[in-house]
Amino acid sequence: MATKDFSASKFMSRLDALGGPIKKNRFSVEVTPPITMRSSIRADSINFLAKAVSFPAKTLAGTDFRYAGKYSIKVPYETTYEAVAITLLNTGNYAPRRFWGDWFNHIQENDTKNMQYYDKFVGTVTISHYLDDVESINPTKAAHRVTLHNAWPITMNAMEMTWESAEVMDFQVDINYEWWTDHWPGDVRASSITAGDTTGIR
Repeated sequence: MATKDFSASKFMSRLDALGGPIKKNRFSVEVTPPITMRSSIRADSINFLAKAVSFPAKTLAGTDFRYAGKYSIKVPYETTYEAVAITLLNTGNYAPRRFWGDWFNHIQENDTKNMQYYDKFVGTVTISHYLDDVESINPTKAAHRVTLHNAWPITMNAMEMTWESAEVMDFQVDINYEWWTDHWPGDVRASSITAGDTTGIR
């Protein structure tokens, strides 16, 4: 039987061979709103204010399948996806809040209450993560990049104000999407996963 090696140096050697540990504070978010949306705030002027974001998660929804009437096993029947949350710093001119408010108003006009056509209110959101040796924000140089397609804001959370705290104001926007693609440097193709799609990676 091979000897187990729990030494720190051996662990670090194996870790370095895989690229070493990576930090989660080097990321960027690029939002592309619908072409027909009108806003006085440019998305590229507030993208850098994203202080927290997550790569999308996925879950296999399952159901119980009885085998030969003796016992049941859990089997998957579809892949489900949750909205992606983006936390943004607010600014003195409320530009981030105004931008996302304009997107909500584009989906449903405040005055008329009319809903916009689906293909008229969706955009894209690209989330990129960088290694320490990358000095500028450039999604093509990211260690990992995910693009949310046909994305639109489903929730814009409240902003709390209180006399008890002088913390910087921020707020959260939840992004719904139809499918997402991911990319790693050197890949010949990007994986594509559609929300609700049972075929998996295409």
